[in-house]
Amino acid sequence: MPPAEGPVVLRVSGLIGNTNSPGVAEFDQAMLEALPRHEFTTHTPWTRGEHHYRGLLVRDLLALVQAGGRQVRITALNDFHANLPVALAERFPVLLATHQDGIRMRVRDKGPLWLLLPLKDVPELDTKQYHEVMVWQINRMEVY
Repeated sequence: MPPAEGPVVLRVSGLIGNTNSPGVAEFDQAMLEALPRHEFTTHTPWTRGEHHYRGLLVRDLLALVQAGGRQVRITALNDFHANLPVALAERFPVLLATHQDGIRMRVRDKGPLWLLLPLKDVPELDTKQYHEVMVWQINRMEVY
């Protein structure tokens, strides 16, 4: 994987086999935008109504870094974190959203990355247990 050329917005570490810096895979915005795009419309407990989100699938990112663990610790800029089971990301389209309603999300808008579940399409995910993994302002992921 080539090194990040712009400011690093996401660092993936832990049980990974593909890195571009010692022990870590670093991604700038352009690298994330180059990955296959996915999108869905959903509601969240923190927004009014439904919004359209676009970004990359966590499973695609995990495949790229050759992740070997069962869990991913998702960490925000303020060090808030939650654990995402890899099996959940493989079963459902778990999105690392970069855009909301066609606009790139800024830090003040829960960006640059917000982990979202398709709550509208998969109502069984619309529970407090799953809401807790929907971390925003993500800057680090650790596979273990």
